[in-house]
Order: sequence, then structure tokens, then C-alpha cells
Amino acid sequence: MKTLFSLVVLVGLFKYSFQQSTCDPKTCVLPNCRCLNDPNIPGKLNVADTPQIILVTLENVINGEYVDIYTSFFELKNPNGCPTHGTFFVQDSGTTYSLVANLAKDGHEIGVFSLDGNLPNDWNKMIKSMLDKLSSSGIDTKSVKGLRAPGLNIGGDEEFIGLGLNGLQYDSSCASAELSRQETMVWPFTYNFVPGPACDIGSGPANPFPGKWEFLISDMNWNGVPCATPSACINVTTKQDAFDLLFNTFRDHYLGNRSPFTLVINPQWAKSDFSREGTIEFLQYVRAAFSDTYIVTMSQALAWIQQPTPLANLTNFAPWMCPKDEKLTYEPVY
Repeated sequence: MKTLFSLVVLVGLFKYSFQQSTCDPKTCVLPNCRCLNDPNIPGKLNVADTPQIILVTLENVINGEYVDIYTSFFELKNPNGCPTHGTFFVQDSGTTYSLVANLAKDGHEIGVFSLDGNLPNDWNKMIKSMLDKLSSSGIDTKSVKGLRAPGLNIGGDEEFIGLGLNGLQYDSSCASAELSRQETMVWPFTYNFVPGPACDIGSGPANPFPGKWEFLISDMNWNGVPCATPSACINVTTKQDAFDLLFNTFRDHYLGNRSPFTLVINPQWAKSDFSREGTIEFLQYVRAAFSDTYIVTMSQALAWIQQPTPLANLTNFAPWMCPKDEKLTYEPVY
């Protein structure tokens, strides 16, 4: 009898745990909760009313060797007439912080990457150290909201504890081959409920972190082989290859549920002439050919997700309006 009672209790606990880990889009609502399994576009907008967001994200070192290369990706305007912007995940070692400050003043978003390109032993300590360095260079750390782990090796609970203790809002380190087809791509979601998706490398948090967002990176596909970043795709050897790789991935997002296309650019990809030129041509093409496509920062994308605004009203959507500061001229600093 005692054994039977214990079994009933265990079944009850399992049922309760399962219910607690199941996210219901009816109760997990914006602006601070969104289910991974929510099939709807934020705000339940129709596809035709939804902007296709492109997130150009750059990671690693920011210095005179790279800054002009990186900013060459943003010599475009969005459909509302405002400049395009990206998100820079900064590594401490080798970075010239005055250039990072210039990027921030120009309207680009600054995020945390690493101290030296390696995974930290202490996520909280690393994030705090990076925020201190950014603050010392004149950057308002209240505007630093995101984190990307080196190698897209998401750091589980320890990373999200550090993220929360330092006031960050989102992670963008979970690459997924599983959620990379047109019919399986997902919008950013929160970790109010776990487990999240399986990531290609590392693991998402095992415990809930309410209100903390994941900008999942859907794997690309090149010649039938998945790859999370352009530089990881094998046998991309020409400008046309680079263009086709990016456009094919963009098309899957665009013809699907318009989930944001996160483009991960590292120094290796940016410095290669053919890949850089193919990327610039891709960005120029989609901006010229698609009047519903916007190149914005991750924080700007999150603002839209939390306050979904139809295409027809985006001209007056404050988070996407033009910055007051004029565009800066970048002088190489070595």
C-alpha cells in the first residue's frame, strides 16, 4: 500500500512538472513572455503585415583593422529612410574601445562577447568585467542588453545567471539545425518555461529564467550540409556562392513566418574579399528588392516583438526611427 501511495505521488509530481514546463501562448504573453511553441507571428499579425527583419551581427575584435570593413555593411537605408544598423558583440582582447564608442554613437548596438575569445570560467565575472570596460570608454551600459557566447557555445544556467545579475535581456548563442527549415523556424522566445530547443553546441538553461530572451540562430544549408555561420559553411569560394548562401537563407525566413534572419559575421568572413563583397551585394539587393525588409539591431528587433507594429505603421514606430546624431566618419585607429 505504501509503495502504491509513493507511486501515485511520483506520478502526480511528474504530471505537475510537465504542466509547469509546458508554455501556453494564452497565458505567456508579450511584452515579457513568449512561448517557443507559439506558432503565431507576434501580435498575431498576418505575414503581409509583418516586416522581415535582418539582424547583421558582428563578433570578436573591434579595431582599426576591421572597423571600416564592418561599417561597409551598413551603407544603406531602411524603407523608412533611416540608416541600417547592426549589433556588435565585443571581445576585450585586441579591441580599441574608442572605436566601439563611435559605433554606439552612430546608432549601432553593443553587446558582450568575451574577454579573450574563449568561454569564461565565471560568466558573471566576465560579463561584469566587459560592462566595466565599456562603461570606462563612455558607453552607457544600460544600452548593453545582449550576449553571444564564443563559438555559439551557449552556457546553460551559469550563463543566464550572469546575464540576469548584470541586467542583460537576451542571449544569441543557440544555433539550431533542428529549427532551420522554412516550416520550423521560430521567433525569439523567453525562457519562462524549460526546456528550450536543443542547441547545436552547448545547452540552454535547465531552469526557467523569466523574461530572458533567446534570439535563436537557424542553421544555414549549403550543398545539403547545415552550418550555423557563413564562415562555417564548406566550399563557399566565390562572391556568387556567398550571395546565394545568404539569399537562400533569407528566402526561407521571408516565405515562412518572417522570423528574424540572424546573420553572424566574424573576422574571417568579413576580411575575405569574395565573402565580404557577396554579403554587401546581398544586403543591397534585399533592401532594393524588398520594401518590407528592415536591417535593425537586436534591441530594435526585440522592441518590435514586444510591441508588434504592422508595416503600414512602421514610419512612426519610435524604436526604428532615425537617430538624432549625425553619421560619424570613421578614422582608423591602430
